[in-house]
Amino acid sequence: MNVERETAIFNRWAGSYDRSPWQLFLFGPTHREVLEAAGVGPDPATVLDVGCGTALLLERAAGRWPGATLVGIDLSPEMIAQAQRKHAGDPRFTFEVGDAKSLAVEASSIDLAVSTISFHHWDDQPGGVREVARVLRPGGLFILADARPPRLLEPLQSRLHGSRSRERLFQQAGLTVVGERRPLRLARSVLITVGRKDAHDQTAR
Repeated sequence: MNVERETAIFNRWAGSYDRSPWQLFLFGPTHREVLEAAGVGPDPATVLDVGCGTALLLERAAGRWPGATLVGIDLSPEMIAQAQRKHAGDPRFTFEVGDAKSLAVEASSIDLAVSTISFHHWDDQPGGVREVARVLRPGGLFILADARPPRLLEPLQSRLHGSRSRERLFQQAGLTVVGERRPLRLARSVLITVGRKDAHDQTAR
């Protein structure tokens, strides 16, 4: 995967991203499903979106949990610039340009981490999941939503993970899968996996 090339694509898309038809047909419905999946845990005080784009999911999270601190990280400087402009002056929101495999977030500081339709862009997927586990508080949730490949094509689409390969990634990072869904309103083309960090783990991973 060419990270620089993909970052350049998202930089060019940033100005029109919120108006993209993908918001209606894919991203918006996925955001709603992810926030519903978060209902298996208590209301979070801190929410992290890895691959946040222009912060549309975090805006929906702010409506659901008005008192939460909302942190967005994305590799695209232009996506982050758009998010910062939209939420300038709102102390609930913090945005940083950054990579999933090296999150500029304090260990054990996040209640809910999410990633929607960006995981296949991560250049180090196991490292990124380990980083998410590191920043989660014990008992915190990671909700991962990404395209679900047909089972027969899973070996050929290694960056798009099915249930079993996601479970392995989560387990290797110290997360236990506690839920999974393939929403009908997304034509079952998106797999949403919910992982929980061991509530008894008091160490930074």
